Amino acid sequence: MIAQTRAELLKIRSTRTTIGLVLGMLAIVVLFALLSGLLTKTHSLTSKEDQRGLLGVGSFAGVFSALAGIMLVTSEYRYGTIRPTFLFTPRRSRVLAAKLGAGLLAGLGFGVVGGLLGFGIGYAALSGRGVAFALGGGDVALLALGTIAGGAIWGAIGVGLGAIVRNQVGSIIALLAWGFVVENLLFAFVSSVGRFGPVHAQDALTGLTTKHLLPAAGGGAVLIAWATALALAGTALTARRDVN
Repeated sequence: MIAQTRAELLKIRSTRTTIGLVLGMLAIVVLFALLSGLLTKTHSLTSKEDQRGLLGVGSFAGVFSALAGIMLVTSEYRYGTIRPTFLFTPRRSRVLAAKLGAGLLAGLGFGVVGGLLGFGIGYAALSGRGVAFALGGGDVALLALGTIAGGAIWGAIGVGLGAIVRNQVGSIIALLAWGFVVENLLFAFVSSVGRFGPVHAQDALTGLTTKHLLPAAGGGAVLIAWATALALAGTALTARRDVN
């Protein structure tokens, strides 16, 4: 199992797609952190919630973690390398478990880098503009841990989604459409349902206290539940379906 996970991690490290995802994440985090930190009016950066939003821009890493997880599965179907993978390891559940482990570790890396970068730029913007830092040590710890843990879990969510859909373009469209459109509409119009979506669970996990969000522990539990459900569904479908 360890050797299989290492092989999956090697696939992640050795592809140009991963480099593109890392560069894309860095660009998005830097852009949004600078825009939020420098263009937002000073009086809108003084409360804890305002500063959580600014310093938590690194949570965008979750999107790229999920994309990396999707690519880890769908690229093999796209290029036909899934056949030798299953020949080498006939137990398909073991293959998917290794991919889930690799997705978690890759997502952890995205979360660490994105979280540190977003926090660093946001903190520099607050200091440079003379805004008093409002967050306590516990708030900062929750924000950091939530961003990092969320990145890891989103990596697993991507693997599960990729195993269910298998088509690379379809998986990416499904992820982005749900995360940026469907779930936000649900939260806006039926918040009692929308807050149980993975995006808003991630927001809760980082300590955001927007009205109707779950508490941090609840957000973490819901996010894990999403990853588990998708992983189990993906494992079941992978065991049943033909590789073609």
